[in-house]
Amino acid sequence: LQGTPKGVALTVDGNGRVSYLDPYTGGALVVAEACRNLVCVGAQPIALTDCLNFGNPERPEVYYQLEQSIRGMVAASQALGVPIISGNVSLYNETDAEAIYPTPVIGALGLLDKVEYHCTAAFQKTEELVILLGGSTTSQNASTLAGSEIQELLNHYVAGQPVIDLELEVRLQLLCQRAIANGLLSSAHDVSQGGLAVALAKSSLLGGIGFRGTFPVGNRWDATLFSEIPSRIVVSLDPQRMDILDTMCIEEKVPYIVLGRTCEDRFTIAGLLDMTLQEIRIPWKMGLEWAAGTAPREVI
Repeated sequence: LQGTPKGVALTVDGNGRVSYLDPYTGGALVVAEACRNLVCVGAQPIALTDCLNFGNPERPEVYYQLEQSIRGMVAASQALGVPIISGNVSLYNETDAEAIYPTPVIGALGLLDKVEYHCTAAFQKTEELVILLGGSTTSQNASTLAGSEIQELLNHYVAGQPVIDLELEVRLQLLCQRAIANGLLSSAHDVSQGGLAVALAKSSLLGGIGFRGTFPVGNRWDATLFSEIPSRIVVSLDPQRMDILDTMCIEEKVPYIVLGRTCEDRFTIAGLLDMTLQEIRIPWKMGLEWAAGTAPREVI
């Protein structure tokens, strides 16, 4: 904001798959994710707006989806203390009497008191610790894949029961804001679409810094790497400052796990992945061309 040390942060989020499985949870989750994106740059969420995209509300099942999505949004808005101040609706979105996924979209506005202290998703330095705030990585239960990208991509269906713990979400966001305000974090990136592996890869690609993962994977590597369980943030920091972050986690009652360290040009997860950044940068940068069959021959 010109003439002041303050800055504005904006984000837009939506997840039709989760809302299709559970409209209430989907409504709560999209509000939580939007606010989580803001706190990951160091902003305080202050206002929300919505766009409610649904089918024909004259049909009982669609009306139910609309009503429950709004109830979920209200619950998350109240828990996080961020008001929904405006919005609109887009109804009757159907083809041959088949409705679109119920898709509440949230736009969120945040304020930074000192924009120079903002944080980004990109890893900044090598040999920094990479930590997952909120929950663990391992899972023996395929239900954690509910509504995930990988479930639809590989299995061609959307199923399961998504969940969100709003009390944990509130504590996690307060912790992240506090850590950034105290200058502890080099980067912060929430785990959402694509899961943990995608969040880690994006932080590596954005910063041009590799990652060496040493965390336990468990029996379900698919759930560990690609589950989209909410209320999780990947952060990096100087190892010498880990004691301070550990104290903050205890005070805010937020669990964490050490994922590994940043490194030079490779992206590795023990026993599962070992690739150069260039190998993962090509599909990330050229996904559309690849899917359309127009990518240059040398990168196919």
